[in-house]
Amino acid sequence: MEFIPRFMCTQHPDASVKITAQEEVDEAIQGYTMYGCDEVMSDYEGKLTPYAQPKDIVVKAAKLGIPIGDKYFITPRIPNPKLEDIDRVALSIEASLIANYYSHQHLNTQAVKWIIMPMVEDPNNVRLIQKLIIKKARILQEELGLPKNDIQLIPLVEDTQRFLEIHRYVTILYNTVKEFGVDINHLRVFLGKSDAAVKTGHVASALGLMYALNELRKIDEELDLDIQPIIGMGSPSFRGGINNPNLVEYEVKHYQGYSTVTIQSAIRYDVPFAEYRKVFSSIMQWLGKKPHEVSASVLRIIRSASESYRKTVARYLEVLVKYASYIPSTRDRVTWKEYGRIFPAEDKTLNVPRAIVYTATWYILGLPPIYLDAEFIANAYRSNEIDEILNYMPYLIDEWEYESQFYIPTIARQRLDEAIVKKVNEVLDYMGIKPEPNETYKSILEFNPIEPQVVALAKIRGFLG
Repeated sequence: MEFIPRFMCTQHPDASVKITAQEEVDEAIQGYTMYGCDEVMSDYEGKLTPYAQPKDIVVKAAKLGIPIGDKYFITPRIPNPKLEDIDRVALSIEASLIANYYSHQHLNTQAVKWIIMPMVEDPNNVRLIQKLIIKKARILQEELGLPKNDIQLIPLVEDTQRFLEIHRYVTILYNTVKEFGVDINHLRVFLGKSDAAVKTGHVASALGLMYALNELRKIDEELDLDIQPIIGMGSPSFRGGINNPNLVEYEVKHYQGYSTVTIQSAIRYDVPFAEYRKVFSSIMQWLGKKPHEVSASVLRIIRSASESYRKTVARYLEVLVKYASYIPSTRDRVTWKEYGRIFPAEDKTLNVPRAIVYTATWYILGLPPIYLDAEFIANAYRSNEIDEILNYMPYLIDEWEYESQFYIPTIARQRLDEAIVKKVNEVLDYMGIKPEPNETYKSILEFNPIEPQVVALAKIRGFLG
């Protein structure tokens, strides 16, 4: 059976430490050797990554005796042509193919076996890019005498509604590779929690992702195909929490059914290495477990939670955008104002920050973003529907309790309003949680202006966003 990577080191800007694109080659080597990652994401999505980066990682790894293309891989995330210019898409694919040329020259291996396409919404886009990758690869193989090794597209689905339609994406990808005569033993599918949470909140995105994992298991059986799910999650519970040493033991159980997990920047730069090892061990322990059985009844909960969350967020978008400008960029990404996220608010759509800036902003407003589900959860307690939610998310109360150390009602009242504080306090009472804010954190958060303190606050949390 072909080797499937289990730990994917990424280039997310969720750490308090600034890492330049020039430092990312050495960072990749460190990912392989120190952090136990058998895969590194070279990221081009909304990011100014040099096109030589995959090749440079190959060359450096080969010099150091790291078996790149055998036990270690590079998996580029290319731009989505619906959201960025086509030249960036084409050049990032070329960068992947050139990396394979160099890995063949140095080690007789294939360093890039998979390419990720983010923000997948249109299934036909999956077909287009997979065809483009196969055709480009075969031209280079013919002209440069490389062995015929195809690269498989990994669709990155990052939207709660799309989680519920995962069957369409997998079927189109499967049919496309079969059309070109590609012999596949497995199919990798990537589910991203963060952007789904930005659009629909924590509860809806978590349940949607669990539903997708369960659907992938069914498709696996239907197609007699080895589907290998990747889950992309950060450190705060809003972004999945699996990279957080205080949450990982809960989240591996919430999201069981994964084959690969992203290891993002904050857990590598803002947390002691011994704590990272705890995260690594917990993820490893739950690798390959069967996903939860999720019935169609969860769709009603997802719809209701999404609607409630969006109404809440819509009330505070103006202040959110104002404070988002205070969050520093810790990777060479383009600004979110050029490449942000679309937030559907009632009768219009608005541009909001990408997930990490979005998440970090709510923290400096005194409100951990999972608390944006407060209205929905309060209603669930009052209507006795909370048990159904906790059946699927038994650690939701633990997540709320963990986040309570960063909930500062005086700041939330001042920077947002009294209504959100009252609603959050109501849910905390229902859950039996008595918040004990981190006093140092609270004191720093009260500084005005807050902008110079954003990194200090991130260091206390152990993540920027």
